[in-house]
Amino acid sequence: MKYVYGPVPSRRLGLSLGVDIIPYKTCSFDCVYCQLGATTNKTVERKEYLPKEDILQQIVEAYKKKKKNN
Repeated sequence: MKYVYGPVPSRRLGLSLGVDIIPYKTCSFDCVYCQLGATTNKTVERKEYLPKEDILQQIVEAYKKKKKNN
């Protein structure tokens, strides 16, 4: 899956589904502790970076897959 990953362990929730809704290293910050490294596309512009229909479809697929495995 391109935009959805997991489930991953969560201290608060047990398991959590990760959803990456912005392109790689696009951020309004450049935090020195970021696990992805230095920000290469620093922006505050609000726009649809990725197609929401694709993201929602992948969330539904991940849910169905997890439900099927239980």
